[in-house]
Amino acid sequence: MKNKQTFTVITQSALSSDEWKVLGLLYQPVMGYLAFSMYHTFYHLLNQKNYQSQTFTKEFILELLNIKSDQFKEALEKLEALNLLNSFNHEDHFVFQLKTPLSPRGFIQDTVLGQFLKAEIGQKMYLALTELFKVEKFDLTNYVETTKTFDDIFNFVPSNHYSDTDVYLGKKNNLGAQIKKQIDFDQFIERLPDRCKKPILFWWKTEETIQKLVFIYQLTMDEIVDLYLKTVMPSGEIDLSNLSFKAQNLYQNKKQSLPVVSMQKELSGSEEQIKQLKEFSPMRIVEMYVKDDYQMMSSDTIMQLLERNQVEVGVINALLLHILKFKEGQLPHINYLEKVLETWIKNGVRTTEDAYHKVLSQATPEQKTKTQSKKNPEWVDNYLDELKALEESYNK
Repeated sequence: MKNKQTFTVITQSALSSDEWKVLGLLYQPVMGYLAFSMYHTFYHLLNQKNYQSQTFTKEFILELLNIKSDQFKEALEKLEALNLLNSFNHEDHFVFQLKTPLSPRGFIQDTVLGQFLKAEIGQKMYLALTELFKVEKFDLTNYVETTKTFDDIFNFVPSNHYSDTDVYLGKKNNLGAQIKKQIDFDQFIERLPDRCKKPILFWWKTEETIQKLVFIYQLTMDEIVDLYLKTVMPSGEIDLSNLSFKAQNLYQNKKQSLPVVSMQKELSGSEEQIKQLKEFSPMRIVEMYVKDDYQMMSSDTIMQLLERNQVEVGVINALLLHILKFKEGQLPHINYLEKVLETWIKNGVRTTEDAYHKVLSQATPEQKTKTQSKKNPEWVDNYLDELKALEESYNK
């Protein structure tokens, strides 16, 4: 990267004090103070409203940190190697995407990072550092619990308003958008050499991640097997975030040759279009409707939406179509998207059909008039007003 070349910093969310503690006490001994300082500086260049920075020159960061070009390159590569930063380049402009650190437990139990830290600082210092993250369990042996239950306080009459198949507001760890199985996972395992068949391969999270990557990036069996073999460590362990990154790169490289599939912009309410919403990979919608400059940055957002929100894929697709029309081809921050999704779910949008009929077929903010607003459910009118306010708050 030449001194006159430019860069922008992006990320997905703010870091907590606990995450900064992990960076300072566990990551810093591994990557060194310069790489830590660079991460810290990049983070504070961000606009905390949209988690994107202004455009800066490389010369700016070199002068700010008082370092030379080779030191910058070394620190950057360490952040990349530790999966704390992804780098993207287009002509003379770079995008540096900051990644969140592992949790203390995740770092310490990581086969590579935990052992590397111990090797770097020694057993005595390692035990002293890890002790700082331990939480002593409070002994409640001699106490009697007096907590009231729901039934103790509230009179509750059951209703049949919701069924077991309803989607509820909120996020569940390690769950997310449910998709049909894309590949035969047993066949996938059979195609891997014995050295790869470690316990992590049979962990449900590994299969779920692989099935989602195949769906999102439209991978064949041969491609996902090849990516797995290129990512798996000699020990047989696999870094799923690195596998996701490689799948993203493969998609970017091959998307020019993918057949163009169109979705009508003017929705008619047909069953065929609802079927498309359920079956489309969200990345195909990104490719069709997101401006070229934003497409590369969108894949992480899409993956997080699917992993963090337990809704149908069709609801995610409807959300993307709706917001991209409102934002004119710019995919906003995930916090913005989840705020909109939260409003949808609160107002009964639980299935793809709901999203289609209750939102996509209603008036958009630009189309809304007094006449049209009478045809909309009241919550849609309120929601469109909230969306405008949310948009204004992000642009302040």
